[in-house]
Amino acid sequence: MNRQEWMRTAAVLGMFAIVFAILTVSSYVQKSGTWDETSFVASGYVELKLRDYRLITEHPPFLREWNALPLLMLDHIDLNTNSAYWTAGKQYNFSHEFLYLRNDADRLLYRARFMTVLLGIALGILLFCWTRELFGFLPAVTVLGLYSVEPNILAHSSLVTTDLGLTCFIFGSLYFLWRTARNFTLPNVCSLTTFFVLAQVSKFTALLLWPIILLLLLLVVCRRASWPCRLCRSGEARSRAAKATMMIVILASLAMASWVGTWAAYGFRYSPTPTDTERFHFRSTQVMREMAPKLTALMNWVDDHHLLPNACAQGLAFRMASIQKRPAYLMGQYSDEGWWDYFLVAFLVKTPIAILLLFLGGVVLCLKQPAKLLIEGELFVLLPLTAALAMSTAAKTDIGVRHILPVYPMALLLAGKCVCAMWNSGRKRYRFALAGLCLLAITETAFVYPDYLTFFNAAAGGPRNGDKLLVDSNLDWGQDLKGLKRWMDRNNVAHINLSYFGSADPAYYGIQCTYLPGSPFFAVPLIDHPQLPGYVAVSLSNLRWPSLKEEDRIFYRPFLERKPVAVIGHSIRVYWVEQPWW
Repeated sequence: MNRQEWMRTAAVLGMFAIVFAILTVSSYVQKSGTWDETSFVASGYVELKLRDYRLITEHPPFLREWNALPLLMLDHIDLNTNSAYWTAGKQYNFSHEFLYLRNDADRLLYRARFMTVLLGIALGILLFCWTRELFGFLPAVTVLGLYSVEPNILAHSSLVTTDLGLTCFIFGSLYFLWRTARNFTLPNVCSLTTFFVLAQVSKFTALLLWPIILLLLLLVVCRRASWPCRLCRSGEARSRAAKATMMIVILASLAMASWVGTWAAYGFRYSPTPTDTERFHFRSTQVMREMAPKLTALMNWVDDHHLLPNACAQGLAFRMASIQKRPAYLMGQYSDEGWWDYFLVAFLVKTPIAILLLFLGGVVLCLKQPAKLLIEGELFVLLPLTAALAMSTAAKTDIGVRHILPVYPMALLLAGKCVCAMWNSGRKRYRFALAGLCLLAITETAFVYPDYLTFFNAAAGGPRNGDKLLVDSNLDWGQDLKGLKRWMDRNNVAHINLSYFGSADPAYYGIQCTYLPGSPFFAVPLIDHPQLPGYVAVSLSNLRWPSLKEEDRIFYRPFLERKPVAVIGHSIRVYWVEQPWW
């Protein structure tokens, strides 16, 4: 790459970083904490400050600690380990007390959220680099522009969760696996190993990378072409035996680095606590014996032999068992078993129309020349994307498109193939169509700003129709208490009856309310009869949420037929009520 190309690339990536940061930061400062953020911020700070891993075991600690890093530079953070909630191991209660009662929640949240923004920028740079190497500079710029306005990416780049970070590390692993398959060099192998290990210490879901990488490497070994290798004397591996040896070296490097990285993530300590006084023993838990007996037995054997940190081994078993069955909602239907097509539906209704069309166009172009998929590299995207969607059909965590967020950069990369074909066609109508699709993508996202989490495409009816299709983190994750407070101030509403789905504290945002059924765990003792006549605010997840008791669903059902006086951020509906409605 010559100097002019370097300058051009640096200018594009610099502009992208600025725009992406503005779009995410300006959005998240308007949003209250979402469900998982409270415990993730508290747990990350505890892990960094005390090296104690007891609060959250269902995910490895790296991303929580990454988000909590800026908090170490703040003064006057009140961490009360004498709290009754800490002693009793009540994760959510302790986290709520830490963030909203003892500290300034926004002061901590803003800093922690910005660390996710940095990962979103890193993911965009990886996407640009891979697209440029496959399809050229202009398609890469176009794909980066689409990434910058993709609402699901923007939403989860603004939150303290594991979803965006895992997406970044999985995509980075696949990118450097592709580069390694093209040219076996030490920098490529080291980069692959780094991203792979980061994925493994971020979320247990990353274990699914193993079969995908193994299959792709087997295809590389079995192909007729030689494998370029700077570490070989001849500069390439021609025989299958030589290529198989290189594959084994890669897999061994990934396995060893992951094992060491896992121990490093837990401070090279078996016990979850520095004093070695606390350990997790989930083997006697009934749900684990019933849901995942084989996995529980395996992880207990691993734990007994101290092959992994106690919090990791037991946490993995507990995570796998706890997600086997959970209530779900899809298009007005409820289920305890979930639906095989849940994530396919979520992807279709939550993805901007322009990106869907370009993605499908890219897939069609790939399938027209299947023999070239491995040679040109698209298979390193198409196969993992297909595997992710296929595995999602068996998943039981039907609570949010965020669980297939790694699909989005892969879909954008394949969209780059369609962008490349349309641009290189030389025909004005195709280039005008491409410009129109880009404008459509910008317009769809602009209409939902700053409420990226609530995005539904125009074909699905937009955010106003969202609760008829999906809820939870697809639409209402507790993010709009600030918006509710602004509405109350504008309309001189001093008190409101509130059914809030989330973990943020309305009192922290200055909301005076009477709590109604479906309110958060910390407000359950305060639930009372509504003060009428008065305003009633109901989170859409509570209007539709499948985990509510049947009597609570009946309690809120009349509101589904009423016209609200206001809709806050597409996630909270406000009604004026004169008399009891139930």
